[in-house]
Amino acid sequence: MVENEDIIGKIFAPSTDPQGEIETEDVAKIIREWLDVKHVDQKTRYTPAQVIAVSILQSLADTYNIKTLKRFLKTYKLAKLSEGGKSSEELENILKNRNVNVDDAGLKSLTKFLE
Repeated sequence: MVENEDIIGKIFAPSTDPQGEIETEDVAKIIREWLDVKHVDQKTRYTPAQVIAVSILQSLADTYNIKTLKRFLKTYKLAKLSEGGKSSEELENILKNRNVNVDDAGLKSLTKFLE
């Protein structure tokens, strides 16, 4: 799990120039990476019971190559991301904390898009 957190940390780390000063960030890149399906496993939050269930079901799906179960788990993980609008809230917080030059109206419209 630590490796995955390091990958996401690198993606969202501020870019720097050779002198070590922070450069302007590419908002589109941040949003594209945040929405990329390859990061779903790192962003999805489960209850303890859901962790056990998803782990067992994912193991069965992978071991026996059960395509229907794989599709179900993918859909379930994506649906969990939108639960309570947490994913869009996190993206909004990332952009605000990075001092990305997006006004509040833009962030609100982005939040609506992601929910």
